[in-house]
Amino acid sequence: MLEINNVNTHYGQIQALHDVSIDIQKGEIVTLIGANGAGKTTLMMTICGDPQASSGQIRFDGEELSSLNTPEIMRKGLAIVPEGRRVFSGMTVEENLFMGSYFRSKEDAEKPYSTYWNCSPSGRTLQATCRYHVRW
Repeated sequence: MLEINNVNTHYGQIQALHDVSIDIQKGEIVTLIGANGAGKTTLMMTICGDPQASSGQIRFDGEELSSLNTPEIMRKGLAIVPEGRRVFSGMTVEENLFMGSYFRSKEDAEKPYSTYWNCSPSGRTLQATCRYHVRW
């Protein structure tokens, strides 16, 4: 589903990602764990096209994304939900998560949402399991 092969990313002369490779299959949930400055956010931003990878391949459902701009990538179904001070503070967690599906149809946007959220008497609880922990 999402293949990242030998991706390198630079900010000017500084190399932020060094030959990162990850293969994520449909239905898997992946977490990126690492110290500050390890490249977690840079990888996510590179997948979404800003900054673009200096070299390597990023494929989603078999389609090469490396040459596409961010809006084109988002329309394919990939998005980042911001964290910390970058969230929309006037919105709930649920509303912020839905922002990641802005380019999707209502039906497509609700499919993954209904997979991971389960209504319970105490409210909504996240139902997911981490299958991989990627460290670098």
